[in-house]
Amino acid sequence: MEVEAYFIEAVKSLESLYSKTEAEELLYWAIEDKLLIKKAHLKLFVKELSLVEEITLNDIVSRLKNGEPIQYILGYAYFLDLILSVNSSVLIPRPETEELVNWVNTIIEETPNLEANYLDICTGSGCIALALKKKHKKAVISALDVSEEALAVVQKNSKNLQLLVQTINSSVLSLEGENLLKNHPSSIWICNPPYITEQEKEAMHENVLAHEPHLALFVPNTDPLLFYRKVLTCFLGSAKARHLFFEISEYQKLSLEDLCKGAQLDFEFKKDLQGKDRMLRLSK
Repeated sequence: MEVEAYFIEAVKSLESLYSKTEAEELLYWAIEDKLLIKKAHLKLFVKELSLVEEITLNDIVSRLKNGEPIQYILGYAYFLDLILSVNSSVLIPRPETEELVNWVNTIIEETPNLEANYLDICTGSGCIALALKKKHKKAVISALDVSEEALAVVQKNSKNLQLLVQTINSSVLSLEGENLLKNHPSSIWICNPPYITEQEKEAMHENVLAHEPHLALFVPNTDPLLFYRKVLTCFLGSAKARHLFFEISEYQKLSLEDLCKGAQLDFEFKKDLQGKDRMLRLSK
């Protein structure tokens, strides 16, 4: 079978789970990765698939039909100008997190007297920590997560990208984690914590629910601000920290606004490119 004919059939087979546009983009990515044929060249490329190539693509399509994210299937994801290894131990980096990093970079550039020591809390794949390290080569960057499996991914990415970050295995909800945060020498904290309540699961795509780590996604219905409150308390108790950045749910602005007012700090919300409140900064 020729590549283009395979592409058309595969897209049709995926349309029960994805929109046609989504299915096409997934197949373009898979074909470029496995056959080295770029999207723009696909219709011009007359090539019969070898048996090995067809088996390889069939496996990818089968996994896509089961809702597995293409990033986990291929083993990598794009984040800003980085290519990161990812697996089911870590969340797939999102565009809104790129916007958060860009905001952090802006504040760093506007406040050059800040100590170049930054802490990424709930680091996951290390996308925030590694993006900051690439931009600020001389900075000391630490990446904290409760998951040892996630930190193994961070260490792999750190090695592959030759960007040194320090990894810390601890829970921000524990007494050990609280003491660690309060005594950490970093001037800027960035945190993308779990913030989705259990009752919001129904609105989520199956490929997220079935394949991405629930530890990094969900909080109890009874306490959706659990991580925000804990990290903010530690921030208030830190002598070194000056700025705290959060990624937030678009539905939590009012609750977080009350939390910030109670802390008596300067704070600012920022909208993402979709016009949704997805970022928060608190400053001392």
